[in-house]
Amino acid sequence: MKAYEFEFPDDRYYMKNHVWLKPEKGEILIGITELGQSLSKGIVHIDLPEIGESVKKGDMLVAYETIKAVSQISLPFDAEVTGINEKLWEDPNIINGNPYGEWLVKIKGELCRVMKVKEAVEYYTGLIAKERERYADN
Repeated sequence: MKAYEFEFPDDRYYMKNHVWLKPEKGEILIGITELGQSLSKGIVHIDLPEIGESVKKGDMLVAYETIKAVSQISLPFDAEVTGINEKLWEDPNIINGNPYGEWLVKIKGELCRVMKVKEAVEYYTGLIAKERERYADN
């Protein structure tokens, strides 16, 4: 599905902080949406958790620095880190080139308080419309 020109694959769940979650073989892959990476523009540094680390609901899971800002990803549920995308140590910017093909971390946890694709597209479409309207007035 699309929110304007931004793709949101329907095999994932989404959070309002531009994060996607994809259940896969008993684990959950986590990445940044196409819209999120377009807003980020060039990830220059990333802090990933340790494998085996337990992350409590609301605590920072990943931090990444872009040309514009430092952002953090936290989850609305407890999780255990089961894997990290090692390629990101060398080139964190690969996320920008392939936001749905590259993931940040793998976790085990119980998905809750996340949006299915239809709800996410409605949310992001409204968000984009508001931003475009705000900038159209300037």
